[in-house]
Amino acid sequence: MKKREIPVMNVGISLIILIFMNICLAAFAVLSLENAVSDYSLSKKTATHTTQYYEAVNKVQEQLAKKNQELREKAEAKTTEAKSSQKKAETKTADTKSTEKKIKAETVKNMQSQKDIKKVAKSQIKLTESVSKSQQLVVTLQLDETGGYPQYYIQKWKLCSSDDWQADDSLDVYQSGE
Repeated sequence: MKKREIPVMNVGISLIILIFMNICLAAFAVLSLENAVSDYSLSKKTATHTTQYYEAVNKVQEQLAKKNQELREKAEAKTTEAKSSQKKAETKTADTKSTEKKIKAETVKNMQSQKDIKKVAKSQIKLTESVSKSQQLVVTLQLDETGGYPQYYIQKWKLCSSDDWQADDSLDVYQSGE
């Protein structure tokens, strides 16, 4: 009797395919894990940077509140000073009519000079706050004192690099064959 042989080829191919699939799945698992780890580290860096940025923004907002309070106090001081000088002028005008004419002339001159000052009275305030070692938040305010209450307008709100940019030329990509 003849012995029946099992073909070795059929068992070998299925085993090779199974081993290849396992290697592919293991490679994809390692790549997915590496991608997840790099995404996690990037998320941590982004969260740290965002936290630092908003801490700097809060500090700048506090500085803006202080500047606003200073401007308000200056405006109130100017108005009280103007009112007191006006009252003094009114009491002096009761003395004689000639002094009244002089005071009116002075107030007209003062009003004209104040108009000229109001047209020119624009200045800038620059606030900087450090965000990280290499970045800082720069806020530029444009003061406008033309109205009754001094105001400021935010002219620039920018995240800038505090370091000078240096080109990295340490890697020599092309080497000539001389």
